[in-house]
Amino acid sequence: MIGALLFDMDGLIVDTEPIQFLAFREFLREHGHELPESVMSGFVGYHEMDNMRDLKEKYRLPGDLEQLVARRRELYVELIETEPLSVFPGFWELTGEAKRRGLKQAVVSSSTRPQVEIPLRRVFRESGVAPDAKQYFDDIITGDDVAASKPDPEPYRLAAQRLGVPTDRCLAFEDTPPGVASAAAAGVIVYAVPNSYTRHLEFPGARGALTTLRDAIPLLDS
Repeated sequence: MIGALLFDMDGLIVDTEPIQFLAFREFLREHGHELPESVMSGFVGYHEMDNMRDLKEKYRLPGDLEQLVARRRELYVELIETEPLSVFPGFWELTGEAKRRGLKQAVVSSSTRPQVEIPLRRVFRESGVAPDAKQYFDDIITGDDVAASKPDPEPYRLAAQRLGVPTDRCLAFEDTPPGVASAAAAGVIVYAVPNSYTRHLEFPGARGALTTLRDAIPLLDS
């Protein structure tokens, strides 16, 4: 029986991917380059350090890699506070049903803690469901908590450990192939919920693909 739900954040709970792209685009504009939106499908789900390493090599960007990442993060945090932000359809219905059933819930993201907590705080505040996501979820795992990010299984293993629920009783939802691979490698039951950036991709390791998180409610009985 399912004991816990595990949610990715970017592109799964909150529609942050367009803002992530804007931050990458503004960053590259500062270096005199224009970034095509088509690259985002190859970025989503991977750690930003890896994405920045690819950009640094492709565009021959000057400077230290960590400094480049830090600047991109600054741009993202500025944008996430001002750009329109929405929750994907079905999230509130699914998480509400999980609450009613007494299931544990956690966010499992590769992004840094500020990049996770700022958008979550904003959408929870605007929704009126809870004052803050930290008071709603049983735990929030970020890239700052692990040595290896998705697709490594460490984030999901850590989430299950902290919640005290065996991995095979955890049900995870991911919008990217690296996220699905991470959960599957940890022994977690995982379903893909693709968005506009990842709809055309394959999801090896997923038990299936859902149109919205609302479609996952019947899975709680498994």
